[in-house]
Amino acid sequence: MKLTDSLAARRQVYRRITPVLPEMVVIDIPLRHAASTLSLGRYYPVIVETDLEMIEFEHFLDLERPAPVAPDLLDRRGSSLQGTDIMLCHYDPVEAGWPYILLCLWPTTSVQLVRASADLLARGAYTIEMFSTAFERSEETGVLMASLGKHGLAPAFVTC
Repeated sequence: MKLTDSLAARRQVYRRITPVLPEMVVIDIPLRHAASTLSLGRYYPVIVETDLEMIEFEHFLDLERPAPVAPDLLDRRGSSLQGTDIMLCHYDPVEAGWPYILLCLWPTTSVQLVRASADLLARGAYTIEMFSTAFERSEETGVLMASLGKHGLAPAFVTC
């Protein structure tokens, strides 16, 4: 069984517009495997920072295996795209019906303020939120920017 034929049969690549941000692969997990722990109850986001990682991830999805496994090959791998600014990025879906993404890349100075936990930051540097509409994402981005502003932090903002 290949993940490309089962668990990861439906997936969408959200392309980067700048080399300082990753690409996102979003997997639409089939209903029989979906859970409330997934974004919007069904989406599994994967952060892909390089072309080589994309090749590696596609190979991982295409391997024959006896049963489905979580597509978590890159989840705990450290980020190679760390910067000095907080980066907020909007990723829009290429096709209707896919989520709108708010990705935050946190610099090392911010990451060091958070207790070490593998589950708080994807790849040790990112937070990801998914929304059904661009409006919901915009509203949440405004809340986040206002909160950061109260602490004297001004993130860089990029729309993909």
